[in-house]
Amino acid sequence: MTDEQSQLASFMVPGGNYGYTGAAIDTLQSFENTIALGLVDESGSTSSFAKQLETCVKEIVQSLRDNPNADKLLYAHYHFDSNFREVHGFTELNSINPTDYDGCWAGGGRTTLYDSEQKVIKFVGDYGKQMAAQRYLCNGIIYVLTDGMDWGSVQTPTAVKEALASVISGEEMESLMTILIGINDDDSVQQGLKDHADEVGFTQYIPAGKADKKTLSKIAGFISQSISSQSQALGSGGPSQSLTF
Repeated sequence: MTDEQSQLASFMVPGGNYGYTGAAIDTLQSFENTIALGLVDESGSTSSFAKQLETCVKEIVQSLRDNPNADKLLYAHYHFDSNFREVHGFTELNSINPTDYDGCWAGGGRTTLYDSEQKVIKFVGDYGKQMAAQRYLCNGIIYVLTDGMDWGSVQTPTAVKEALASVISGEEMESLMTILIGINDDDSVQQGLKDHADEVGFTQYIPAGKADKKTLSKIAGFISQSISSQSQALGSGGPSQSLTF
């Protein structure tokens, strides 16, 4: 972890008993920023491909660091199983190294997908409000990577849907793109995740299939391209077009 990451400011979600960290708004290098957030499943069923997941995240970050708009990108990374944890909060890309994610998988519990989705949506929405309050222009993108359906959440899909609708209707952010990616070759799981994405209102659902090296590398490329596309769309008044996986 770099010095910049260890000095992130703390923010509390209004009306909640939890919060997140992020770069202090008045320290940002750009007045136009895309805030990207990754939420990765580390439940027990992902243990067999934990290293591949770490490699996937490293490829995403390296690609973003090489992007011409890297100085206008902030990235936050979270993991979930029975618990929810912040790997790091909203951090400027030049303060992140791909090697920061070596050994980041540390899970083994259940898939509390709904609880975790609601939290990260609220984080992105609140951080966008913090930017807007200081006249910073921003848009956002959230990607969620899971290999299964929810198991053990307190929250419901309706609560996730309401959180997402609240962020979008708040209009502090120019646009928010949300992508749910299912890594599983079980047709019933894929259908269940697609139905969930449709119910909540995700921008896009990606049925990625098997959790092999080739698939995860393709996912890394797709996510990094989506984040880059959203960043390029900043200032246009709307989101970028969804890419094809």
